[in-house]
Amino acid sequence: MTPVTWCGGVPSATDRPDTVGGDEVHVIYATPSDAPDRFTQVASAIATDIGAIDAWWRTQDPTRAPRWDLAAFVSCHGFGALDISDVKLPHDTAYYNQTATPRLTLIRDDLVAEGFADPTKKYLVYYDQAQPSVDADCGSSFVSAQGGGAAGYAGVFIAPNLESTVPGRGCGSIEANGIRGGYLAVVTVHELVHDLGALDTTSNPGPPHKCPGDPLDVCDSTLDVLAQDPTATSLATAVLDFGHDDYYAHSGKWWDVQDSPWLRHLNAPEFAVRVQVGKGGESVVDDTQTGLTCAPGLCSWTWAGGSSLTLTATAATGYRFVGWTGCPSAEGDTCTFTVGKALTIGASFAPPLRVVGFHLAIARTSSQLTATVHLNEAGQADFVGCAFGAQRTLSSSLKGKVASCTWAVPARFRGHRIRGTLELDLKGAAVLTKTFHVTLPRR
Repeated sequence: MTPVTWCGGVPSATDRPDTVGGDEVHVIYATPSDAPDRFTQVASAIATDIGAIDAWWRTQDPTRAPRWDLAAFVSCHGFGALDISDVKLPHDTAYYNQTATPRLTLIRDDLVAEGFADPTKKYLVYYDQAQPSVDADCGSSFVSAQGGGAAGYAGVFIAPNLESTVPGRGCGSIEANGIRGGYLAVVTVHELVHDLGALDTTSNPGPPHKCPGDPLDVCDSTLDVLAQDPTATSLATAVLDFGHDDYYAHSGKWWDVQDSPWLRHLNAPEFAVRVQVGKGGESVVDDTQTGLTCAPGLCSWTWAGGSSLTLTATAATGYRFVGWTGCPSAEGDTCTFTVGKALTIGASFAPPLRVVGFHLAIARTSSQLTATVHLNEAGQADFVGCAFGAQRTLSSSLKGKVASCTWAVPARFRGHRIRGTLELDLKGAAVLTKTFHVTLPRR
C-alpha cells in the first residue's frame, strides 16, 4: 500500500465540518486519561490503513466502497484528508480495562457524551492504551444495519500485549513502521462489517454459514474477513464474504451489507453542491445531515445523485436573511432540492433596514401629500405599501435607497390630523414600517 501522509495539522478533538454528503464513517483515535497521546505518530498509519481498506473493498466489489468522513484540508486530498478526531477520554486505563462492562460500551458512552452521536455517522474508534489489556480481544462492534450515532460504533483495541509487527501474531500494529494493510486492517474491516449489520441473526432462513457457537461470524472460510478466527494476515489475501452467500452481495432475503447507506455507489453519479454564505450570515445548515454546516464563505460538498437536501439559512446577530440564488425551490429561509447536477447556491443577508431620513411634502394646489423615506440600504424590498387614513394612493416607488408614497387628500380633510404608514415588503413579509402623523394645513 502506498503510504499516506495525514495532513490535518493541529489535532482536533471534535468532528470537523463535512465535505461529503450522505451517511459517513468517521474515524476517532482515543486514549484513556492516563495514557500518552500518540496521535502525531500514528495518524498517517491510520490514514494509510483506511486507504488500503477502501482500495481492497473496491477489488471485492467495484460498485461499492465505504463513504469516509473527509475534511477540507487545504494542503491535501484523498485519505491524507481523512477526518480523524483525537480524543482524550475522561477515565483512566483501569476503567476501560474492566471486565464487568464491555470496553466498547464504556468508550462509546464517553464519546457520545463528547458529542459523537450523529445519527448519519458510523464511528470507527482506534482505542490506544499504554498498559496491557486484560483480554485478547482485538476489537469489538455493535451490530446495527441502519443505526448510526450511539448504535453505530466499532472499535479496534491497541495495547502492548496485543500489538505486533509479526504477521499472524497479535492484533497487528498501529505503529507508523508497522505493516499497513496488514492484520490490523483485517481486524478493522471485521469490526466495520459487523457495524454495517453483519451477520443477520434474526431472519429465518438466514446466513447459511454462521458459526454454531458464534452466530455473528462465519465458518465457511478462514480467509473471510468475518471468520471467527481469520487466517488472512493482510487484506491482500482476505475475502469479503467468501462465496457471497452470507452477508455481502448474496441472493438471500436477509440483510445484505452491500445495501448499507454507509456505502458509496461507485457506479452512480456524484455531484458537487457549493454553498456561498454571504456577509451577515451565521450559517447554512443541511437539515438532512447533522455535520453539514457552512459558515460564512464558500463550502463544497459531494453528494450522490438523487439525494434530497434541505438547506436552512441563519443570519448573524444584527442581520437578516434576504434570499437565495441558484436554489431550485426556495421558501423563506429554506432551500429544498434533489441533487441531479452540480449546483452553486448562495444565501444573501443584509443589515436591518433603517430610516436615515424622512420628509413630508404637501402640495397645496394639487391636494397631494408625498412621504419620502431615505434608507440605509438599497434593493432590500420588492414592494411599497402606502396607507394614509382612507385616502387613495396616487403612486409609490422604490429607487435605490429612497422610497416614497403619494396620496390624494380631499379638501374636507384639511385641518385634520391623520395617521399614515409607508411599509416596505420583501416577498410578502414586512421588512420596514414607517408610521407618521400629520396635521393637514387648512389651505
